[in-house]
Amino acid sequence: MNKSLSKRLLPSEIARFSSRYLTEERRRESWRIDEIEIQDDRLTARVSVQNGYCSSTDGNRFHLSLMTAMEFLSQLMIVYAHVWSGLSEKTREGWMVESTTRTVRAIRNSDLIRVEMTVPTMRKRGDHLYCIADYRLTDEQGGLFEVRIKGFLS
Repeated sequence: MNKSLSKRLLPSEIARFSSRYLTEERRRESWRIDEIEIQDDRLTARVSVQNGYCSSTDGNRFHLSLMTAMEFLSQLMIVYAHVWSGLSEKTREGWMVESTTRTVRAIRNSDLIRVEMTVPTMRKRGDHLYCIADYRLTDEQGGLFEVRIKGFLS
């Protein structure tokens, strides 16, 4: 970056630049996992977003935010790890260690988000469950997110 930039912003100035979604609407948004199917090292799920925010700077259309996606992907990892370990309810806390994300195309359908999760690594280390999961999120409009999460339950 060749341009020199130096500026101090106060709260009223920060507010003019800030995303309304991040400062206000995000807290109102909710999601629901509508269905999960687990087969060996694969999990498929259907997810829907209720009260999804539609931004005026995006033509008042819904688009899935990465933060919302990370919430329900983390939940899917927690569910998978508990089922894998033979537990009948949540008894362990989940911790995300690392994640990588790639948003290829916007996901626009809030009613039908399809998640395909592949688990290349799932193992028990002492009292902890360690998991690496790869996710593909799609909708019928060609939206695509690719995510990898490394985490553990303790």
